[in-house]
Amino acid sequence: MGDIAATTGNAAAGRAAGSARGKPRDWKRTVFIALCVLPALGFLAVFMYYPIEETFRISLMHSSGLGGETWAGFDNYVRLFANPEFLAGLLHVFSWAFWSILIQLPLAFLIAFSLTFYVNKTTGPLRVVYYLANILPSAITAMLGKFVFSPNNGILSSIATKLHWTWLSNIDFFGDPKIAFWTVFIVATWTYTGFPIIYLMARIEQIPTEIREAAELDGAVGWRYAWHIVLPLVIYPMQILAVLCTVGSLKLFDLPYMLTTGGPGNATVTLGITLYRQGFINWQYGKAAAIGVVIFLLSLAFTIAQFSWQKREGDSR
Repeated sequence: MGDIAATTGNAAAGRAAGSARGKPRDWKRTVFIALCVLPALGFLAVFMYYPIEETFRISLMHSSGLGGETWAGFDNYVRLFANPEFLAGLLHVFSWAFWSILIQLPLAFLIAFSLTFYVNKTTGPLRVVYYLANILPSAITAMLGKFVFSPNNGILSSIATKLHWTWLSNIDFFGDPKIAFWTVFIVATWTYTGFPIIYLMARIEQIPTEIREAAELDGAVGWRYAWHIVLPLVIYPMQILAVLCTVGSLKLFDLPYMLTTGGPGNATVTLGITLYRQGFINWQYGKAAAIGVVIFLLSLAFTIAQFSWQKREGDSR
């Protein structure tokens, strides 16, 4: 019994000593991890969290950005929702998001499936062509859009004139309030569809060949295979792209501004253009910050709602 007690005591003492020896190592590991994480946290704090907090603060002030600030409370928000330009921009970004999901995503799926399923010598060059517009600077894209749709010497107008289609040659694509939005949207569709195409192609290529072979044995070939097999397997990536389309629509600025500067009137104005006008033309920093807060909250709300819905759908399955 004495030997057993001695052995047990020695084991306990050994564990205690090992624990004591392990504490410095754990402390050093914690310090090392903290030192690795602190630069990233500092970067986020300076370039993300502080600007967000400052935007919320300025949105509650009357500020020109040059002088002092006075407390405004929610007056900037109240005035925003009474501003026709802001309401037009809000309507346009929601319309843009709706039509992007309804047109751009199905178009991207069709092209991605075609380039993946029907592989030939033109597949590689076509992948480059479809993605090229996505990597071009917005200024070049806007110049190309004006080169095509300009009412005086644009490609479309010149072709219509040679064919004596006066109904088409006389259309002012960027100056007519009824069609200016759709003209900008067509240019944007050519520009922004490249990323969904490449993204969906990558996901479609990950589908095992066994599934395709089994589908062919069951008679699901061509577009039947696309509709009944491929589309259900890429529905989650399509939902992610829908979130990106919605958030991107809320932040839309560069392409509409360079094509039409938001005109004619407010026909193509967006929240980004309204923010720019309020902040850098009218010097109303409080109102501009309030628009930024609205964009941030709407983006956050749509993202949370979308992923919550996806989670509930996944749990139900």
